[in-house]
Amino acid sequence: MKNGKSTSWGVLGTIGVLLLGKLKFVLVILKFLKLQTLLSMFIYLGTYALIFGWKFAVALVYLLFIHEMGHAYAAKRIKLPVSPAVFIPFMGAVIGMKEMPKSAKDEGFVAYMGPLFGLLSFLPAIPLYVYTHEPFWGLLIILGGMINLFNLIPITPLDGGRIAAGISTKLWGLGIILLLAYSIYQLSILGFIIVILGSSEWYKLSKKQKRLKDDQLEVQELEHILEKLKQESHSLDSTQELVRKAKSKTSDMEMIKLLNTLNVEIEKMKKDHYLQQLSGAYFLSEEHSYQNQQFILGILNQLEKRLTAFKRDVQITESYYKTDKKTKLQLFLIYIGLVIALTISYYYGSEILMNHPEIQKAMND
Repeated sequence: MKNGKSTSWGVLGTIGVLLLGKLKFVLVILKFLKLQTLLSMFIYLGTYALIFGWKFAVALVYLLFIHEMGHAYAAKRIKLPVSPAVFIPFMGAVIGMKEMPKSAKDEGFVAYMGPLFGLLSFLPAIPLYVYTHEPFWGLLIILGGMINLFNLIPITPLDGGRIAAGISTKLWGLGIILLLAYSIYQLSILGFIIVILGSSEWYKLSKKQKRLKDDQLEVQELEHILEKLKQESHSLDSTQELVRKAKSKTSDMEMIKLLNTLNVEIEKMKKDHYLQQLSGAYFLSEEHSYQNQQFILGILNQLEKRLTAFKRDVQITESYYKTDKKTKLQLFLIYIGLVIALTISYYYGSEILMNHPEIQKAMND
């Protein structure tokens, strides 16, 4: 039997041969690396090396990195800007989206490429174990299976939740139940945090979907009122009446704030006009009138921008999660395929470790 030192060099040598054989792949990966990725990676690596040893730390960082590169690759394919990967000790790694995907289909594509790359990352460990009989490769398979299976729980913000969104957001409810049960059983703080985040996201979406028809009607009415406001902006009385009507039609706090500001300023303008009339000036100066008009138009432009954003949000609620039957089936088959492949891999890795002579001897001692 090999001693510890020769075993370590054997593992390192095998990894070196593997990387040299895939040099083109490594060079492609390096293009994705950023300073914050490298710094966070070394901090993560050092943290786990101190607690569990360098082998475990290297395996974990490798698996997480390839998983995140799957997301980065998918995002690049659909021209979706993302932030560099960041490693967070005891949490994992994450790549943030700078923009939302155009549809749940695109979001599902970005999501499932992570576990797919994750699966591919540890598959070479199978022939490597057959060749070297090193239990390290069994550990790599187990870790890879666990990390990616956990990510496939159908709850947002996990990959499984993002894939499920293209099938049916109702699956998030199943994900919440599964992760809550797991978190209680394992006393997982991370699990509880994700349950809270996922439940909050599901509640917000459900609320938006219930209000969808009311929001669509609100957008139509506000567009009509805003158009009339532009036409009547020369008349303070008409503008003020339309502002009151707009306030009664909207529930958007930003729009209400803008309308309140406009109403207060109109009151001031009317007061100034009244005081000038008392002093004998029956008409505002041309310059004063122009300033009032410009101020009103400035507020109206802000209202128009806010209404455009609100309208876009309503349109996203209406169409984002709508996918055709073909897409639903594709996402479902990919999801099930990944779950099955990762589950089989996990149990295969467990069998390797449980039946390895070194492991059995350690358990018997």
